[in-house]
Amino acid sequence: MVFGFVASHGRLILSAVAALGAVLATLSTMPEILLFRERLALSIFELESDVELQPVDLATHDGLMVRSWYHPPRAGKPVIVYFPGRVGDVIRKPRHLFSLAEEGYGLMLAGYRGYGGNPGRPSEHNLYKDATRLLEKVSDNRLAPNGIILYGYSMGTGIASYIAAHSKPVGVVLEAPFTSFRDIVGHNARQMPLWLVRSRFDTRSRYSSIEAPILLLAGERDTVTPASFATLLAAANEHLSQLHIFPEASHDDMFEHGAWEAVSSFLGGLQELAVVPAAAMEGFEPLLD
Repeated sequence: MVFGFVASHGRLILSAVAALGAVLATLSTMPEILLFRERLALSIFELESDVELQPVDLATHDGLMVRSWYHPPRAGKPVIVYFPGRVGDVIRKPRHLFSLAEEGYGLMLAGYRGYGGNPGRPSEHNLYKDATRLLEKVSDNRLAPNGIILYGYSMGTGIASYIAAHSKPVGVVLEAPFTSFRDIVGHNARQMPLWLVRSRFDTRSRYSSIEAPILLLAGERDTVTPASFATLLAAANEHLSQLHIFPEASHDDMFEHGAWEAVSSFLGGLQELAVVPAAAMEGFEPLLD
């Protein structure tokens, strides 16, 4: 009788523990589910464009083949390496990037695993690793003989800042940046316990390590990544940061409210710096954090 009682209750306890573990496992991945849930999984690169793109296939550290898209620069122009936001807007081909390509800039539209027909599932760690390999391929194959400009939008600013802190770009553009993913969760989902947030995308911790001119673009009406995030980042690397806050802009419409002029002026200033092209990717030392 005693043994049966203990065994029965023991099973109940084990079942309760297993159920609690399942709930905690689900909760622990919830911020990441919210981060990646709206990603565009199919490629729609058939959209019309005068700028021709060449596929660049990258073998990842875990055996996947991830495709990015490349447009070569004109002589003397750097290549803009673009890291899109959490929806994967690279396949929507942001119009301002193609306008820059028409002016002679090269483009590398970084593809993400799990996006745009690419295999795999995204995670912060693997996105860093894939981005590192992509930049190594750009360097090894001389795809950017006149240097690179790292450009991140929203979630992509976390990846661009990671690469920027461990390489020597000509310049960095961060559109709708944030200090860390934990700060975004704290701002947008105050009921979510922050100990559940595993992805960090901690731009603030490495921002001061960036040694290139940085352009920060923020919208005063942005409720996703408030302009206060960009202000905090600018203060962390004040001598290299240019901060533009657009009073009428929100998260995804800055180029309707003056961002084009800010980007054009910033890129023109980089050209005047006459950066030595060969130095742009020397000393690339990725440090996965």
